[in-house]
Amino acid sequence: MSKESGIREAGRGFVLITGAKLWFLVTATFTSLAFPRLFGDQVLFGQFRVVSGILNVFTMVVITASVQAVSKLASESGADIRQIRRTAFTGQMLFFGPIFLLFCGLSGVIANSLLNDPGIATPLLVASLVVAAYMIYAALIGILNGTRNFGRQAGMDILFSTLKTVLMIAAVVASGSVALAYGGFAATAWIVLLVAFFVTGKVVNASAPGTERPGLLGRYFMYLLPLAAYALVLNLLLQADVIWLKAILGRGADASVTGAADNASRIAGVYGAAKNVALLPYQAVISMTFIVFPLVSTASSSGDRQGASNVVSGAFRLAAILSWGAVALIGAAPKEILALLYGKGYEAGADGLIILLAAGALLAFMYVGNAVLASSGRPIVSVLGGLGAVAVQAGLLLAMPWLTSRDHASSWAAIATTAGAFCGAVVAGILTARIHQKLQWVWTFASSVVSAAAGLGVSFLLDGHVPWIVKPVAAFVVFAVVLVLTRGTGREDLDVVLSVVRRRRKK
Repeated sequence: MSKESGIREAGRGFVLITGAKLWFLVTATFTSLAFPRLFGDQVLFGQFRVVSGILNVFTMVVITASVQAVSKLASESGADIRQIRRTAFTGQMLFFGPIFLLFCGLSGVIANSLLNDPGIATPLLVASLVVAAYMIYAALIGILNGTRNFGRQAGMDILFSTLKTVLMIAAVVASGSVALAYGGFAATAWIVLLVAFFVTGKVVNASAPGTERPGLLGRYFMYLLPLAAYALVLNLLLQADVIWLKAILGRGADASVTGAADNASRIAGVYGAAKNVALLPYQAVISMTFIVFPLVSTASSSGDRQGASNVVSGAFRLAAILSWGAVALIGAAPKEILALLYGKGYEAGADGLIILLAAGALLAFMYVGNAVLASSGRPIVSVLGGLGAVAVQAGLLLAMPWLTSRDHASSWAAIATTAGAFCGAVVAGILTARIHQKLQWVWTFASSVVSAAAGLGVSFLLDGHVPWIVKPVAAFVVFAVVLVLTRGTGREDLDVVLSVVRRRRKK
């Protein structure tokens, strides 16, 4: 893989998948705006957000691990796609089938014993149907990704995002029910699964016959298990703070207080809304891993270390610029942005949002780094940073009763998550640097952090002297100027962008 061809393929794939992910962000932002208003009650939205956090721990483990494990096998030279599809279906049922049954069977226990809120039991039970559909759907998307059918993969992502948004909002409008909202999600998952069977079937039937390989199921689990372990710790890092807030504020000394469960849901909802905003840059950067994974996997398996390092360095640099640019933009006016997006009452999450924005940027870097480690044939290594990150987060959350009061639980949860994300990002960066030694991204990352700090500093100085909308604009302009002045980006990056979007001239 030459540097130019790698950049072109990465760029075109990135445009397709990023387009789909941007649409996902548009629909997700729309639902984030709509649900607090449609439910009309912070308690109901809090219940919705807590169930979402629990469900995401399961679904993201299924999606992340399965797509990357299947993609790894499907992207290898001479792979028999039909054998890979059969193997993936078998592996998914053996590993994730029991997990689905546990989720379904323990929904009442989680609601009553862990969260002290029986009203969450039915929504959790309905949400478990999503996990069942994802078991097979994720394997099919992995085939599309591994065979570099980025256009078809993007189309499936767009279909899923659109249908999910329509059905979930329709359910809330018609009933105001959290359970039926997740019924809309489950219906989407099963409908799109049927479409994915048809789309992927065409790809499989059109693929060239490959050589069937013995022991493929064992190799599949060799990739799946560490990827699933990493996805689990990553999504605990993403969701544990919201679930912890609901659990700790709804039990113990507060459990005897009338309305304690509702109050816990309300606080978790406000905090969860702020975290949704903070994770927007993280969500945007995830699209890169769908492109980086097969390209780095192919380059590594063919011995093209230089090509793999070029892709890795570019991915890290872009992730740093996008995520820290968002920190400057959103962090310049957190209270006003939350009030604008969610309505009155949600601006209470502003203090937590400022802290969580740093966590979102660090999580984006960590996610890309660990995807690189996995695609380089070292999936078990990617688990190490995640375990360290979750250990730091969990330790700080559990230490809260001895270090601060429940009145500061939301701020403490944000600090714990950011500390965990920092630990995971440092480990991922060090391990990736040892494998792919092109370290241009280190300077870009440092420059992006300094530029974001400069932008936030300017917004602080402007506070109270200009309309609030001016502050994010000024912060982002300062971010861009400082980024260029410190040489975090420059003419070379502009040339790369132009080479990606420029179509080949017809000869």
